[in-house]
Amino acid sequence: MDNIKKPYHHKVSILSGVIAAFCLLLIAPVLGQPLKLEDEFLLKDKEFAVSQKDFETHKKWNRLINKLERRSAYDQDYFLEYLFYTSHQKMLKNYNKGTTINELLSGGDYDCVSGSIMYSVLLNYFNISHRIIETDYHVFIIAELKEKEYIFESTDAQAGFISDPQKVAQFKAEFLPMGQVNTLMSNEKVGELQYGNPNSKTIYKQISLRQLVALQYFNQGLIAINNQDLKLASQRLQQALNLYDSERINTVFNIIAH
Repeated sequence: MDNIKKPYHHKVSILSGVIAAFCLLLIAPVLGQPLKLEDEFLLKDKEFAVSQKDFETHKKWNRLINKLERRSAYDQDYFLEYLFYTSHQKMLKNYNKGTTINELLSGGDYDCVSGSIMYSVLLNYFNISHRIIETDYHVFIIAELKEKEYIFESTDAQAGFISDPQKVAQFKAEFLPMGQVNTLMSNEKVGELQYGNPNSKTIYKQISLRQLVALQYFNQGLIAINNQDLKLASQRLQQALNLYDSERINTVFNIIAH
């Protein structure tokens, strides 16, 4: 058995069995809702979708799963910390706003959305209960084991794993809405690519992995708007709506559709 060391000092691995599991997660029913026929083309969008072959041939991803599996029976605090930092060290290389899960796998570029997708897939693979939290300008994950919460903040490579209950509460409080809800500005982007007010606190809710994937399209739609490509923006926002019929996405889509 390997000696227990600080997670960040370990090399990483993974097994190919996670491949099919991830592909199913992206298209599986969420909250009892079946996959819409309109959504099928999303799997053919190479900018966002990842095929089973992409995973099966991804050596770094497969090595990561193998390594994590060997530690999965360890103490829960240790394993979750190990999972967070090992995965971050090996998979998340360059913070780049507005990136997708495909870009993460192909080159290591990530933001809070694509990074959180990766962590959600891994936590699902190891049957670890967790919540994906959407806020006005950021997303993060709260893992849960034996009634204890753990923060997975994908954009912080050095201190993004939080297990101390008081610090977990403090982290959550940074995003919880305060006072009366204000009107959400339509140009806010998840992950701080661009937003009206970085201090706004109008959204704090649990979303599904499917809805998290939709936020990739939402951000890309807003990038297209900034680039004055309204045709592409409309396409990306419609793709986002197919996966996540949210007020924020609808607001932006209706603005450019008229």
